[in-house]
Amino acid sequence: MPSIPNWLDPRGIRRCSWMLKYLSLCILINLNKCLSSFYINKKGMNLLNKKLKLIGQSMMLILSSLIITFGLGNHQAVAETHSYDGKSPYYNSCASSAVTKDKKWIDSVSYVELKFSTNCKTAWAKVTVTRPAIYNHEADARIVRSTDGKAYTCNSSGGNGVVNMGQTSCYTPMVYDLDPRKAQAQGIHAIPNSDAYNKAVTIWY
Repeated sequence: MPSIPNWLDPRGIRRCSWMLKYLSLCILINLNKCLSSFYINKKGMNLLNKKLKLIGQSMMLILSSLIITFGLGNHQAVAETHSYDGKSPYYNSCASSAVTKDKKWIDSVSYVELKFSTNCKTAWAKVTVTRPAIYNHEADARIVRSTDGKAYTCNSSGGNGVVNMGQTSCYTPMVYDLDPRKAQAQGIHAIPNSDAYNKAVTIWY
């Protein structure tokens, strides 16, 4: 996912503050010029109105640039940090209280499951191939959290690696998933004689 600058970043705040100060200075300078023109020329009311309109348009352009630059209109979620994030499902015996919240078939020989630990309040994804994989990187799974977009695959630290030749399943690390957070499991399985993959996703839970 493309990285969007976080407007909460202190460097972004300093840059934003500098730009606003610069904007204020520009407004004062231009307003002073407008007022000077008005007092010198008794018929300068139209000129004053035109210049004030121009200043207003300039303000809108600069503010629009600030919104685009610092992502003020994106409502970007701040990344959450929880002690269970990125841990193996077997950490702290979370897997022992696992239940399957949803299961979706990817194709006729593979499916993905959304796992949830009732004790740890964590979620992870698991993909299963119903026969031993016949080549490497045949299947993979991904878990993603709704509130901040944090995601892990089987290859992430805490997972057990993608499904390679001779294997039948893999799981991802966990994300903390206590309400109001929700998580979704995603699974892919390679299409034979192709570089493409079939894909399936579970519900959000």
